[in-house]
Amino acid sequence: MTLSSLALIRQAARAGDTLRAWRMFEAAGLLDSTQEDALSLRGRLLKDRALKSGGAERAVLFDQAEAAYLEAAGDRRATYPLINAATIAFLNGKPDRARELAERTIALLDSGDHEPETSYWLGATRAEAELLLGRVDAGKAALEQAVAGTPAAWEDHAATLRQLRFVLDRMGEPTDILDHLRPPASLHFSGLIGLPAEDEEVRAAIGAALDEIRPGFAFGALAAGADIVVAELAVARGAQLHVVLPTPIDLFREESVVAFGAHWADRFDRLIEAAEAIDTLPDVGPLSEAAIVLGEEISMGLALRRARSLASEAVALRVRRSTDPASVSERVWRDRGLAHHDIVVPRSEARRDHPLAERSRCAILAPAAPFPAGLPLPPGCTLRTVAGQTILCVDALAPAVALALEILRASPDNRIGLDYRVAGPGADIPGEAAELAMLLARAAPPSSIFAACPGALAIELHAADRIFESAGEIVTPLGDIPVSMFPLAAAG
Repeated sequence: MTLSSLALIRQAARAGDTLRAWRMFEAAGLLDSTQEDALSLRGRLLKDRALKSGGAERAVLFDQAEAAYLEAAGDRRATYPLINAATIAFLNGKPDRARELAERTIALLDSGDHEPETSYWLGATRAEAELLLGRVDAGKAALEQAVAGTPAAWEDHAATLRQLRFVLDRMGEPTDILDHLRPPASLHFSGLIGLPAEDEEVRAAIGAALDEIRPGFAFGALAAGADIVVAELAVARGAQLHVVLPTPIDLFREESVVAFGAHWADRFDRLIEAAEAIDTLPDVGPLSEAAIVLGEEISMGLALRRARSLASEAVALRVRRSTDPASVSERVWRDRGLAHHDIVVPRSEARRDHPLAERSRCAILAPAAPFPAGLPLPPGCTLRTVAGQTILCVDALAPAVALALEILRASPDNRIGLDYRVAGPGADIPGEAAELAMLLARAAPPSSIFAACPGALAIELHAADRIFESAGEIVTPLGDIPVSMFPLAAAG
């Protein structure tokens, strides 16, 4: 069994597909494995199954999970499996057993004679053990010290906080006592093109909003004006910048930066150089309102995904005139009750000197096998035949995801490819887009949806209850395509 195979099973478990992860574990012949990593994974999967069960079955699964972790520990002086066994005993209604294992964990930590582990995870393990022993203040202090020692290990912090909040909740203790240790917020930013280059009043208002939000990550485009100002001020405050552009960089620079004054170009270039990551939309042709909206949806989705992965908050910041209507994606954000800040300015300096191209947004669904006849289709859905295969084109993303799941429920062994992108006038679908959706369908596991990135990231905004997890890349004749996956089993 290779590490990559173990990682695939963990990935299925993280996606919430507990049954499939367990079946993968069985199919890999790991049920009787004495390998330490396999035993720890067995314990994790049994715990996941227990949390989704009830009554006597729940208790039995918890017992099996505890036993798997203890077998993984064996005679080793390893803190990780021991503290997991302790927490599982606590969740299983065995407080005395939980305290015994927590005390053993503390003793092991105090001895200094234990298997190597990072200073953060040793501190987090101590914090968890202290909580299980009922010493809430000591647990809080231990976690504060661990976080202070590795302030930027946000993913590790998030994983610990999820676990400890769960324990605190079961103990009847307030879970907000750890909120000050949450990873920083993820910011989506957008705003007016053509602000005066050095409007100190606007800069001060943006700076004040950023000081309140305190983002660790900023996601947005870099058009001349508010976008660039927000990004500069966020980066100056230590935020990581993730740029999402609706066209290739050179085209965006020409049409949305240089066209509004050459003085913006150097600032754009410096931000591109400073960015942690840059995403551009594929093959959208000339700049269009549809591409701008899709780019914003993807940017919002990235902010939401980062916030979810870190158990923190996503916040939107928009610089606007008082008369500006909310964008399509902004309305979805606000309707979900997500945090947002508005900075209202009286004017902007410039307008585009030519109309944007006529385009539309479209979600393309390609089932690997014919979908059942008579399945009701949502409004805005049309059928096309490409290379002898039926594909479905839906003009909104949320109904497209819902339709894909209905197809899988009606034919569970089917597989779906999904590509959300800019189409031509009248939803004219490029042949390459249809081909990509079909390739995704053939590559997807049974009873699953494979969605191409970056368009798949917009699902975080439009279908928040359907968490598509990153599933790596697939190799296709069109190139290596990053994909996100949603299994039917995770739909409940």
